[in-house]
Amino acid sequence: MQSVDILIIGGGGAGLRAAIEAAKSTLNVVIISKEAFGHAHTEKAMGGINVAIKAPATPEQHFQDTLKGGWHIGNQKLVDIFTREMPDRIHDLVSYGVNFDRLPDGSFYTWAGGKQSAPLNLCAGDYTGREMMHGLVTETQQRGVTFIADHYVTKLFASHRHIQGALALNLKTGSLVFFQAKAIILAAGGGGQLYKITSNEPSNTAEGYAFAYDLGAPLVDMEFVQFHPTGMAYPESVRGSLITEKVRGHKGKLLNTKGERFMKRYQPERMELAGRDEVARAIYTEVKEGRGTKHGGVYLDVRELGKKDILKLIPDVYEKFKSVGVDISREMMEITPTMHHMMGGVKINEWGQTPIAGFFAVGEVTCSIHGANRLGGNSLGEGQVFGRRAGMKVAVFAKTARQSAVSKKDVAAEVDRITSFKKRAKGIPFRDIRKILKKTMWDNCGIVRKKAQMERALMDIVALESRIDEMKAKDILDLQGCLETVEMLKVAQLITTAALMRTESRGAHFREDYPEMKADWEKNILLVKKNGDIHKEVVPTIKRS
Repeated sequence: MQSVDILIIGGGGAGLRAAIEAAKSTLNVVIISKEAFGHAHTEKAMGGINVAIKAPATPEQHFQDTLKGGWHIGNQKLVDIFTREMPDRIHDLVSYGVNFDRLPDGSFYTWAGGKQSAPLNLCAGDYTGREMMHGLVTETQQRGVTFIADHYVTKLFASHRHIQGALALNLKTGSLVFFQAKAIILAAGGGGQLYKITSNEPSNTAEGYAFAYDLGAPLVDMEFVQFHPTGMAYPESVRGSLITEKVRGHKGKLLNTKGERFMKRYQPERMELAGRDEVARAIYTEVKEGRGTKHGGVYLDVRELGKKDILKLIPDVYEKFKSVGVDISREMMEITPTMHHMMGGVKINEWGQTPIAGFFAVGEVTCSIHGANRLGGNSLGEGQVFGRRAGMKVAVFAKTARQSAVSKKDVAAEVDRITSFKKRAKGIPFRDIRKILKKTMWDNCGIVRKKAQMERALMDIVALESRIDEMKAKDILDLQGCLETVEMLKVAQLITTAALMRTESRGAHFREDYPEMKADWEKNILLVKKNGDIHKEVVPTIKRS
């Protein structure tokens, strides 16, 4: 057993920013992560970070763009905090050594992404996430934060709605260690691996949502899953890999196999810079109606930009395609929608707190500012604003909190559950269950949805859950896969349950059987675990004042 003051689960941008702030106290701050230090999914973010740091952009404009982009169901109180505090968070990052792109006069270079009414996007080439992580890692080290890599948390423990700690599996040795903590910040990222095609890293397996749900913390807006319009379509080894919105923001045009710039049919005003939900559905329709490529995609053409500016503005995109034999300065890219981000998640207040005392959450695992559709560039900033806030508040909480002893019986039951996958004499690989899950979520609860398909997804999920006890782990990585798959099934059921409830189309949730957006659905769906069942509630959106 290890005793810590503050345990942060997840080493991405939000978790690191929370650690930096919490470490300003004299408390013991520990980050635990599946990945190596500095190599979380944040590192893969390409296009940039939204901030009203340069005229004509203003925090109010950023607020309105975010609210409208999310189709008016985002938490306005949190959106207001986010947009007002973002400029200061950029200055924090610069102080950590992050080098954002600048113009010859020294001012920041910004550009307007999809659904932005003025340039908000600040970037570092097309490798903004990687540049940010370098700065955050350096600052975290200087603050003396302990980082424990290659550990998978299997369960969080709480008693009488007060956090106690977490059990983790050492992915190198297979040993189990219990972390007793005064407070925990959940920064476990998203759940892209629930879907067949995703831009997410293999580590994004959704367990954070399941951990919070099992503790009794409410989840909000789980039906809203963002499909980025442009992921690589081919070859299979890179299918779904992200192609930044920055391409479409710098003369990139979408074309079908007839050579038509098809966005004229769907969003003639904003064209390629319409909302991500709108562009993804347009591509889906083009492919469905027979105007897509043989690999199930369309073309993205950036040749007009010229090789010099391509190498200056989107060097990582150029290298990605060059590595598979495509020179984007001479040839068109073949792209397809890819599952990219979960807008819904753990319900938090403005300090990242949940109703469980000592249990905080930040980043993609939360539901905060995005509503029904996330503006490109808002997620990196979300982690910085609310990571800092959670780090401040968790330090105040942990200074006076006492550690709560966990029940040995509860820990023993979790150990038995974990070891059962290894003790089983024979069984099926977790990959068999996961393959079916990813396909059913893509086919039945994906870009376009309808009742019969989602009911089929629920049937498939329930059937797969009945096979959990058949999974067999041959080694440590198999064991990790089995444990992740159990949580993935829980979260898939929550997503599908919420999607069935919302009988309208709004943002990333588009239903063929309810194609119109309805004013009386300008509300949020809240899911809570009660007596082992999913308790469902429709609640009013939170207004700014």
